[in-house]
Amino acid sequence: TPGLCVRPFGISLLICGFDAAGQPQLYQTDPSGTYSAWKATATGKQAKNVREFLEKKYDDGVADPVKLTITALLEVVESGSKNIEVAVMTRGETLRILSEAEVAEHVAQIEADKAAEEERAGRPQAS
Repeated sequence: TPGLCVRPFGISLLICGFDAAGQPQLYQTDPSGTYSAWKATATGKQAKNVREFLEKKYDDGVADPVKLTITALLEVVESGSKNIEVAVMTRGETLRILSEAEVAEHVAQIEADKAAEEERAGRPQAS
């Protein structure tokens, strides 16, 4: 039987929103109750791998943050878009969860970009 002050469950939570100045904010809480601010992060089983990817690829001026997010998740998720859910928060709007079709469209574009990049890398450079 658990005694007082024993935590039987551990939950990590990502909290996003906008501050009074309209700037996006992202925080992560952990089971001990501590929290930290992030520009981009992940939580869960493969979070370390996703965070490493984001550390390499993320910058404040990223052109398409949804594409970057899905690309990061594809690094650790099996079977493409079927196991990916993405929510987008935009200032002045409610949280929007992308449909399966929208995620699949992003995945198809990412895979096409990756194939084109591999094809370019495989060709000998013209001198």
